Amino acid sequence: MNPTLSRPRPFWLCAILVTLVALVYWPGLSGPFLFDDFPTLVDNARLHTTSLAPDAIWKAAFSFDPGGGSRPLSMGSFAINHAISGLNPWAYKLTGLAVHLLNALLVALLCLQVLPMAGVAERHAPWAALSIALVWAVHPLQISTVLYVVQRMETLSLTFVLLALNSYLIGRRRQADGHRGWPWLVACLPLAALGLASKETAVLLPAYTLALELTVLSFAALRPATRQGWRWTYAAGTVAALLLFVFWAIPHYATIDAYAIRDFNAPERVLSQLRILPMYLGQILLPLPGTMLFYYDDYTASTSLRAPISTLMGGLLLLALLASAWLLRRKAPLFALGVFWFLFAHTLTSNVIALELVFEHRNYFALLGVLLAIAELVRLLPVRDGPAIKYAGVAVLILGIGALGMLRSATWGERLLLSTDLATSNPQSTRAAHELGVLYYEMADGSSDSPFFSFARNQFEREAQLPHASILGEQALILMAASAGQPVKDQWWEGLLGKLRERPVTPETTQAMFGLLQNRIKGAELNDDHLTAAFITMFSKATLPPYSYAQFGDYVLNQLGDEALADQVFSLAVERSLESPDYAAQIVRVLTEQGHTRQAGVARQRAEQLGLMGKGSTPFAPSAEGHGPAPGVPAPSLD
Repeated sequence: MNPTLSRPRPFWLCAILVTLVALVYWPGLSGPFLFDDFPTLVDNARLHTTSLAPDAIWKAAFSFDPGGGSRPLSMGSFAINHAISGLNPWAYKLTGLAVHLLNALLVALLCLQVLPMAGVAERHAPWAALSIALVWAVHPLQISTVLYVVQRMETLSLTFVLLALNSYLIGRRRQADGHRGWPWLVACLPLAALGLASKETAVLLPAYTLALELTVLSFAALRPATRQGWRWTYAAGTVAALLLFVFWAIPHYATIDAYAIRDFNAPERVLSQLRILPMYLGQILLPLPGTMLFYYDDYTASTSLRAPISTLMGGLLLLALLASAWLLRRKAPLFALGVFWFLFAHTLTSNVIALELVFEHRNYFALLGVLLAIAELVRLLPVRDGPAIKYAGVAVLILGIGALGMLRSATWGERLLLSTDLATSNPQSTRAAHELGVLYYEMADGSSDSPFFSFARNQFEREAQLPHASILGEQALILMAASAGQPVKDQWWEGLLGKLRERPVTPETTQAMFGLLQNRIKGAELNDDHLTAAFITMFSKATLPPYSYAQFGDYVLNQLGDEALADQVFSLAVERSLESPDYAAQIVRVLTEQGHTRQAGVARQRAEQLGLMGKGSTPFAPSAEGHGPAPGVPAPSLD
């Protein structure tokens, strides 16, 4: 007799899912803020509201600098967190877990709709949906997304995408049955808008619905006109998307200026994804702790299909997956849907936009596609003695994935363990080395006699020598020595200046430089000649926001008393204010109020030459903290 599974009640299915997922993530809630958390949350003074008043939350919601005030829904949720619990990372992570739990339920609901349409028996669908949603939610690759606070942007955006996908399926199934489905389809529009207000990745929703049409839905509708309408709509949308990509995205994003802060170009970035996507697949299929590094700043870009050869091999693998999905979209629709979703989920972040090469959170939805493809293969796998062996195999898989997820969650829950693990797992990562050095320095509590002070110095020295290291290592060594009253070695300044001359000016570069400047203004004993030379070198290689020049101008004027250099710097600040004319007027006004009439005259004359005086515009208002994270904290990735 073949064993059968009884149909569970929805309440118990939800309770089991939420309880098991919460148990896996609970040890990780005690972990620290990391990386992008600092510029976006910890050091973003405009986010730090103490009031739950709507106007205060609304103002804080538009404090995301890298996106020009974008992602207001996510930022508003962070503002609410701050108003309730300040900067307690546990509270932020708990909120992130709540979002993830909701997403797990929505994934289960989505699977509950998709699986029967792909041929899964109705009595098996609830348990299969629970299994897929559970593995998706507790997979070790998801830990770094859910417990990395700033990636609530990714998880919250997917909340609305999942709601829209469920609504879309309901509407389309009703159309296929001859019922009114348009209210459910129309509901997708505001849900998509809310997703976009959380993060731009929600723009991929039409690609996900297209995958549904190509596989389980097959553009079905009772009326032939409706079927044809859907086909033409998606055909027109696909052509429009391709035209937009060719004539707008490539010219806009794949430029030399766009990649000025990267050590790779647009073709190299796209080529690298042919290796990176298969790497993601490996992390999903075999999620061993040593394969998930979190920091991938040492990842080397591909320069051609054969450099390295794994670029070509990865491209062939992806092409084979895409071809198989297309050919099997009728016979194995769940497999095809899974492959399409995995590939479509990466179309935005694996394209010409000048983002960093690798991030684990880009698989938050893509992981579901892989699990659906695996589920189809398990379903089609023939067995001689009934399905019991399949049930046992799935149970073992869930237990194994859950155990690995809990292990990684526990690691993320303890700062020293996490920092040590990241630095040990990837010794070539400058970010992992820097983070461990910062932790050691904090553990020294400012005492140069503490062994942790030596540990920190050794870590920063190792970081500074790593290939492609930024100037953060030298900056940390300089500030450490200055704060302890120790000599600052010339070789540290020489290393910093050499990297400024030879390497791109990245966000980490500007963060480190303004960290030095802020500490000098506060009284740190730093060499003014070296500091000035470093800023002049940086300004000669990159165009920065106008307040960057104004801050350096204040230092030159008030600390150095060099009026000739101040004239040049404030003139540059005005020139960089073309997109924010009010800031040029603000420079003139502040210099006049401070009694610097010479510099005010120079700035006014330059502004008049550029036609900026009296020209209205929205002021360019830098955040109160100036240039992002405090000295010693890695700069943002802007992903």
